[in-house]
Amino acid sequence: MTKNVVNTYLRQSICLIAGLSLLFLLYVNIWGDVELMAKPICISAVFQLVACIAYALVWKWVQATSPSSMPTLYMAASSIRMFAAIVVVLAFCFLASSRASILWFVGIFLIYYFVVLIYDTWYFVRNEKKNKQNV
Repeated sequence: MTKNVVNTYLRQSICLIAGLSLLFLLYVNIWGDVELMAKPICISAVFQLVACIAYALVWKWVQATSPSSMPTLYMAASSIRMFAAIVVVLAFCFLASSRASILWFVGIFLIYYFVVLIYDTWYFVRNEKKNKQNV
C-alpha cells in the first residue's frame, strides 16, 4: 500500500513539475526573454524534482520503520525544503549579474515552490484521511 502511495506521489509530482515547466516555456516562447528566463526555469524544476524524490524516499523509509512518526516527517520535510529553497535563492542572488535576472528567478522559483507546497499539503492530508478511515 505505502509503495503505491509513494509511487503515485512521485508520478503526480513529476507530472506537475513538468506541466509547470511546459507552461513557463510556452510563456517564454510567446512573450518572454529566453536568455533571462531559461536558468530560473531549469533551476526551479530541478530543485523541486530533487526535493520531491528525496521526500518520497524518506517517506517510504519512515513509513516502513516507524509509521507513527509520519506527522513529524511532514513538518520536518516542509521545513527542510524551505531552508533549502532559501539557500538556493540566496546563492542565485549572489551569483546573478543583473537585478532583472534576480527578480525573474525569485518569481519563477516562488511559483514552483508554492504550487508544489500546495500539492504536497493536499496529497498528504488526503492520504492521512484515507489512513484514518482504514484504521
